[in-house]
Amino acid sequence: MSTDSSPQPLDIVLFDANSYYASCHQAVNPELQGKPLLVAGDPKSRTGIVLTASYEARVYGVKTAMPLFQAKKLCPDAIVLSPDFRLYLELSEKMWQIVGRYTDDDHIEVVSVDECFADFRGSHLLFGSTEDIARRIQKEILEELSLGVSVGISYCKIFAKLASDYRRDPKTRIKVPRSFTVLAPPDLETKIWPLRVGEMSGIGAQTEKQLETMGIRTLGDLAQVSGDALQKRFGIYGKKIHALANGWDERPVTPVDRVKDHSIGRSLTLPQDIVDSEQVAEVLLSLADSVSRKVRQEKTKAQTLTLSIKDPEFKTRTYSTTLFEPTELTDVIYQESLKLFEKWPKGKPIRLLGITASRLQKGMEQLCLFQEDVQEATELDRTVDEIRNKYGSEILMRGTQLLSLSRRLGQRETKNK
Repeated sequence: MSTDSSPQPLDIVLFDANSYYASCHQAVNPELQGKPLLVAGDPKSRTGIVLTASYEARVYGVKTAMPLFQAKKLCPDAIVLSPDFRLYLELSEKMWQIVGRYTDDDHIEVVSVDECFADFRGSHLLFGSTEDIARRIQKEILEELSLGVSVGISYCKIFAKLASDYRRDPKTRIKVPRSFTVLAPPDLETKIWPLRVGEMSGIGAQTEKQLETMGIRTLGDLAQVSGDALQKRFGIYGKKIHALANGWDERPVTPVDRVKDHSIGRSLTLPQDIVDSEQVAEVLLSLADSVSRKVRQEKTKAQTLTLSIKDPEFKTRTYSTTLFEPTELTDVIYQESLKLFEKWPKGKPIRLLGITASRLQKGMEQLCLFQEDVQEATELDRTVDEIRNKYGSEILMRGTQLLSLSRRLGQRETKNK
């Protein structure tokens, strides 16, 4: 093992919202608090899958991705709800806005609706130590949104993630809600290396089984085995996980939606796979709204739109379209993303969705046969932007888009019958 004797600042934090989908419903409906709750893809179907279970349901042995009928056998009194992605996205945005009170946007990396990295090394003069800041954020999210988050702090991203998952009930192994854990370099051999390899982010069940055939069961085993042997077996991926197990992780906390290379993108990694087209459309609605708002803020128009989709193995497919006329309109970006989504195999699980606007053009007027309608939609979008900038993003919702969504989904389902 090679370690740097100089002290490493513990400034990287991962905030992980606990049992997120279920917690969101409990946050907005106090009558659900303290009750076993299941969020399922199809609450009316015995073949539905549990997307998230509240902590009150998990103590009965209910787990994510468990068939709903099996979960109901374990916890007969559980309340079953359909997912509400608009609610999850809204509360997610509010959580990360609270994080943004203590550092700038360049040091916040939203991983998914329920996970966010932040780097507070430039915030100490204003707000105190990283631990002080993280405790304040944890407290404010609970008080303002009624959501619990676990906090993991370390000197690198991989160990901050391990820290956020570290506290577990010794009997059930269920994560302890609202935990707060710091992992420093001296904890490497005593706290990190005894963990199973499967507990490190990036190592799935299949890889864990393959590692076990090599006699590698713990992160300590992984760290101490020959890196060349791992690279020979797994390629560059083997070299990467060997480095991470040793704490050699120099990845910075970087916003994934930063404007660069003349493009504006927003993506969202979901806590669980989704297959329902209506749920996908809810996510696309939010992404299109966010992308178009940034396009207008930059005073540009987009000529090309790209939809990115990742499956559960994180293999990415992209679908692009070039518009006849550049646009800044939310509804156009949203409708085009729905058209692109129709190319995705029906029923195939999705883990990430992203929309990117590129070939951005400034100072270009939109001319078309329905110029009056376009101008009216543009003025409406800009008015909505002004109201949201003043009162918050969640103050207004686009009912016309939801109506359009219902019609399009109905057409697609009819077409596929």
